[in-house]
Amino acid sequence: MAEVMAWLAALAAAGAAWWALPGVAEGLARLDAVPAEPRAASARRWWAWAAVCGAAGLVVVTLAGGPGAAAVALAIGQLAGCGAALGVRRARRRARARGRTEVVRAGELVAGLLRVGRVPSAALVEAAADAPVLREAAAELRAGGEVAAALRRSAGEEGSGGLADLAAAWDVALRTGGSLTGAVDAAAARLAADDDVARVVDAELAAARLGGRVMALLPAVGVALGYGFGGDPLAFLTASPLGWACLDVGVALACAGVWWIDVVAERAGGR
Repeated sequence: MAEVMAWLAALAAAGAAWWALPGVAEGLARLDAVPAEPRAASARRWWAWAAVCGAAGLVVVTLAGGPGAAAVALAIGQLAGCGAALGVRRARRRARARGRTEVVRAGELVAGLLRVGRVPSAALVEAAADAPVLREAAAELRAGGEVAAALRRSAGEEGSGGLADLAAAWDVALRTGGSLTGAVDAAAARLAADDDVARVVDAELAAARLGGRVMALLPAVGVALGYGFGGDPLAFLTASPLGWACLDVGVALACAGVWWIDVVAERAGGR
């Protein structure tokens, strides 16, 4: 049994290593004719190497402690991986929220400076001193480049998609010769309204995510109840092949449930 689990872990490590090799992602991207985004490719490679290390550790544990220790290690690894993945998703949500707030502030700064009589170029440069999301556009302006193009590039950052509205307002005013003040005012008001809606949606979805995490703790409550009734659930889960299967499958299902609820909540929020 130990040899079988060791071979399975070794195969998992080999598969993860193959997927992590730099040439694999590029080759698959070429076959699909879809260029992979650098950030997504880097994140996938990082997770693949984490899987390699985990699988290698599982091989060592299997050979040193037997299949029971490997089953426990696999369960712990699943919990650690799920927790890390959820932590990354939560950090990205926070980064998007900060980005939205910065974009709203930048739009309001530019609009306010235009209202008090600043010319567009001076308003952009002055606002960029207090709004980091505008610094690339301000640098582009000083270099004689296109401000709208720079704003659209900055809109690719986490939570900064609203800069595309400012870019559109700037572009329209530049091409038509109209006043930029009204267009930026409208864009800033729309960004602020969108940010308010996003905050409300995030607050509503927080309850669903919390419910998923509470549900994931119910198996631990079941183990505690087993001890309360005079049983020894942990001995069963760690001392027999059926227990090992129940432990690993149960942990996998709990992690999948929490992940699924988090994904559904994020898609329901439209982000």
